Amino acid sequence: MKEYLPYLEKAKLILKNNWTDCSTLPSHQLYPHQWSWDSGFIAIGYSRYIQERAQQEIRSLFEAQWKNGMVPQIVFNPDVADNYFPGPGFWQTRRSADSPEGKLTSGITMPPVHATACRFIFDNAGNKEEAKEFLKEMFPKLRRSHEYLYNYRDPSSEGLVYIRHPWESGLDNSPTWDEPLKKINYDKSSLPEYKRMDLKKGVPAEQRPSDKAYDGFVFLMDLFRKNNYDEKRIDKECPFKVQDILFNSILNRANKDLIYIASVIGKDSSEISGWTKKTSMAIQKKLWHDEHGIFDDYDLYNDKLIEVDTASGFMPLYAGCASDEQAKRLYQYLESASFCALHQGGCFSIPNYNMKREDFDSSNYWRGPIWININWMLYHGLRNYGFKDKTLSVMTDILELVKRFGFHEYFDPYEGTGYGSGSFSWTASLFIDTYYDLNGSG
Repeated sequence: MKEYLPYLEKAKLILKNNWTDCSTLPSHQLYPHQWSWDSGFIAIGYSRYIQERAQQEIRSLFEAQWKNGMVPQIVFNPDVADNYFPGPGFWQTRRSADSPEGKLTSGITMPPVHATACRFIFDNAGNKEEAKEFLKEMFPKLRRSHEYLYNYRDPSSEGLVYIRHPWESGLDNSPTWDEPLKKINYDKSSLPEYKRMDLKKGVPAEQRPSDKAYDGFVFLMDLFRKNNYDEKRIDKECPFKVQDILFNSILNRANKDLIYIASVIGKDSSEISGWTKKTSMAIQKKLWHDEHGIFDDYDLYNDKLIEVDTASGFMPLYAGCASDEQAKRLYQYLESASFCALHQGGCFSIPNYNMKREDFDSSNYWRGPIWININWMLYHGLRNYGFKDKTLSVMTDILELVKRFGFHEYFDPYEGTGYGSGSFSWTASLFIDTYYDLNGSG
C-alpha cells in the first residue's frame, strides 16, 4: 500500500483546493457550486482525517433544505451564478413557497446519500461526543428529507419513489433515459432560450450529453417552474416519472443508516423501519428483471420496465435488499464480458454500461465510462454478499485508476484514460476512503 501514499496526499490536497470555506466544489473546471450527492461522498472521505470539515460539508448542504423537506440538487454560489447553466435565474425556484430563504438552489433533488455519510462520520470520528451531537442536529433534517420522498414521490405508497428529471438520478445522460425522453412530445421552438456552458469549459462535446438530451432536460425544467414547483401539480403533468433503481437503492441503504443513527441518539425509528421493509420488497418484486438477471428502472408514465442494463442494476447489492438468489444472478451478470469480469484482461471494472451493447461509448459521460462513486458503492455491495475476490478487485481498480491516470471525473474502462473534469472531488474523497478501507484503519 506504500505505493499509494503519495496519491493519498494528492487527494487531500485536491479537497483542500476545492474547499470554499463552507463546502467543497466538485471541481473548479465544470462545477462551481455545491452538489448534493457530491457533498455526501466528499464528507465520507473527509471523515477519515478531518471530522469537523466532514460535518460542515453536510451541515452546509442542509442549510438549503426546502421547507417541504427536499434537499436540492445544487446550492448556488451567487458570486459565480452566471458561470453555470442552468443557474438560479433559469430555475426561478423562488416561485415556490417551499424554497429556502436566503439560498439559491435548483428545483430538483438527487440520490439521498446523506444519512449514509453521517453514519460514516460517526463511525470514523475521533471525537465521538462531538459526532453524536452532530447526529442529534442532523437526524430531524435527514428524516424530513426521506419523508419528502415518501410523501411526494411515492403517490401509490408502493415504497418506490420516482425521479422527475434525469439529473435527479445523478446519471444525466444514461442510456436508461433515452426511451422515456424520446416519448416526451414538445415543440423545440417553444423551449425557452438557453446556452450551454459545459461545452465552453475545455471538455470535448463527445464526452458530454448531446444537445438533444439537453432539450429534454430544459423542457422538464420549464414545466417545473411553470407549475411553481408545486409537487402535486407536477405529479399530474410531468411526462417523465421513473422509479430509478439507483435512487431507490441508495434511499434504502440510507434508511438503514438512519435507523442506526436513531439507535445512537436514542430516537424512535419504527416508521423508518417500515419504509425500509416496504422499499426492499418493492425493489425485489417490481424492479427485478428475471430474464436479464438484473434490476431495471420502471417508467411510471409509460407503465413499463426500462430494459436497459447499466451498473445501476447491481445496486440492490449496496442496499442489501437483493435476495440471495438475485445476488447470485447479479454476480453472474457482473462477472461477464459485459462488465469486465475478473481476469478478463484489457479492461478495468466496473463500467457504467454493458460493454457489449452497440451504443456503448467508453468516453461519453454516463454511457460507458467508469465512475468511482458507482464502483465504491458496488464494492460495498459485493462485500455485503461475500463476493470477496471481486470486492478486492474493484477496490484495487479504484486506487490503480487514480495512480495511473489521475483524479478525473470518469475513466475509460479499456484504456483507463481520464475524462471530464480533473481534480474531481469525489474521486479524491473516495480514493481516500478506499485506501483506509483496504488498510483497515481510519
